[in-house]
Amino acid sequence: MKKRHALKKITLLGTVVALAVTAGCSAGGETGTGKEATKDNKGKKLKLELMSNKTDVTETFNKVIAKFQEKNPDIEIEVNAPPNMLKVLALRIANDDAPALFTVYPSAPSMRQPVKDGYYADLTGDKTLFNNVIPSFVDFSKTMGKNYTVPYALEGYGVTYNVDLFKELGLSIPKTYTELIQVAEKIKAAGKTPFLFPDKEYSVIRQTTAAYLGLDIPDASQYFDDVINGKKHIADNQEVRKVAQKVLDLRKYGQKDPLGTAQDNVIRDMAAGKGAMFFHGMWQAVAIKKANPSLNVDIFPFPAEKAEDTKVAMQVGTALSIPKNGKNNAEAKKFMEFFSTTEMGQMYADETGNISVIQGVKPNYKENKTIAEYALSGKLYRAADTNWTPAMQDDFGKATQELISGLTIDDYMKKLEEIFYKKGN
Repeated sequence: MKKRHALKKITLLGTVVALAVTAGCSAGGETGTGKEATKDNKGKKLKLELMSNKTDVTETFNKVIAKFQEKNPDIEIEVNAPPNMLKVLALRIANDDAPALFTVYPSAPSMRQPVKDGYYADLTGDKTLFNNVIPSFVDFSKTMGKNYTVPYALEGYGVTYNVDLFKELGLSIPKTYTELIQVAEKIKAAGKTPFLFPDKEYSVIRQTTAAYLGLDIPDASQYFDDVINGKKHIADNQEVRKVAQKVLDLRKYGQKDPLGTAQDNVIRDMAAGKGAMFFHGMWQAVAIKKANPSLNVDIFPFPAEKAEDTKVAMQVGTALSIPKNGKNNAEAKKFMEFFSTTEMGQMYADETGNISVIQGVKPNYKENKTIAEYALSGKLYRAADTNWTPAMQDDFGKATQELISGLTIDDYMKKLEEIFYKKGN
């Protein structure tokens, strides 16, 4: 039995450490006698640790915690957001030292193994935790058919654009992909740069291209699962080929050296008004506004071929889990329930720009309002890379980077076949 338990730890450690190379997932662990919670010398205050890889929202987390502690003075919660959080969490799990609470991404591929190994508490059907969550997002946040996390907010992708430049050129928000290209043509004709691309970073290329695939291929996650399991071939799918062509067509409207441009460069240049549009995560609009608070930017959904098919790529970006058999799960759940109140959901959404899935919360964050309306009305989808392993994600990003640098579409399709076909475990 000890050997089996050790093997389970090794499996989970390998899964989470591999994921730490890429963004997008967190994992939890089983705990018994670890440092999940401690009491002060007088034994009156219980101290819980919330481990987070969301360093951009730590300040807001602390505000929520302060409100919670006003009503629960006997419980103290400390946010721990270490560098390489996923790797640290994996090591903690391996040593039966899981934190009381931890942030997760329920759609991340590495969620499956720790769930199978029984490291996460099954929260399915817990009315106190999910009572104030919009029901459709309770389902949206399931892993392998069950809830191991409580979702609080979404994050996703859209086209951040310079509102004043659009007004100056008399441009309307494009409703179809054809209209998007027409808008890009007009911007280019005016001597401006339509799009900025951070193609130096293959991880960004992977994220955006996976979003195109998810929009253009019906049930893209299932399609790639079929390819991975040897049921279908990449070469047989004309939609994948069309997306490859789309990647190349869009670069005709980009800056001169996209392959030499990193994300930080794009944010700086967008903030300086050097580009009209930037397709990536909605959090980039927040970064651009921080770089230049006076810049008027907004976000619109990347349009589909037909206006009625336009949706937004989304994932649950803020969610909390607890370890199975955690000795302070009751107190941890108390905080999770408090975080799901409308008051806390509104504060979190207003301060972070994330799209709350808590009932009664209004999307007041101006830049994200349009894509929030799409997501909350059910016009959302998961990007195609939801079930890819970290290695698949990296290899896909690198292959698409090669496409941008001159690889033919035929050779690109062959590379994708090599990356995905019959690569299921």
